[in-house]
This record gives sequence, C-alpha cells and structure tokens, in this order.
Amino acid sequence: MKLTKKEQERLIIFNVAEIARRRWRRGLKLNYIEANAIICDEMFERAREGKWSLVELVEVGSMIITEEDVMEGTAALLPNIDLEALFPDGNKLISIQDPIRLANRSEAIPQSELLSMQSWTASPCSQ
Repeated sequence: MKLTKKEQERLIIFNVAEIARRRWRRGLKLNYIEANAIICDEMFERAREGKWSLVELVEVGSMIITEEDVMEGTAALLPNIDLEALFPDGNKLISIQDPIRLANRSEAIPQSELLSMQSWTASPCSQ
C-alpha cells in the first residue's frame, strides 16, 4: 500500500492523538503537541462524518480542550490551528482561532461526546 504525504500526516496525527487520549483519560495534563493532535483528530472525524458545517466545526474546535486540561503555558503556544479536512463534498480549510480559550472542563464538550473519545465495539461491516 502506498500512502500519499497527506495520508501519512493524517496517520501521524491519529497516533499522537491516541497516545494523548490515553494520557488525558488518566488525568494527565496535555502538552502542546497532544492538545493540538486531539483537536485536529476530532475535527478530521467530524468533517469526514459530514454532519457538521464548516462554521459549526470552527466553533466546536475551541470547545474540546480547556486550559484546565493542559500544562501551564500550552494555550499561549497554540494561538490558532489551520487544517485541511475532507468533507463529503471535498476538502475545506478549518481555521480555529484561540482553540484553547475555555478555562474549565465544565465549559467544554464532555469527553464522552467527542467522536474521537468513543470506543467502538463492532464495525458496521461485521453486522
């Protein structure tokens, strides 16, 4: 199998996000790379699913990780996130300004509602 550069980058983001999610579930504070990967992975998954508009994803992107979730100074290192995501109708640029703007976890989307935090037990192909 030959992967394009973009597909390779997507796999790297997923792998970093997966490690970060494990740490986050254990209560560890996220660093810059981990927070960035979780936000990007969630945006990729929501865009691919096609249930959210670009405008909605920009809003959701700043409600995933809070200052409470990250190491001190991490929010300042991440003033914006720009990523090109695949939507059902093609690629679009998602630009999230100030993605770690919420102070408390209670203000954010609950972890259980994040697509990337849900565990799947059966695939549609196995039914």
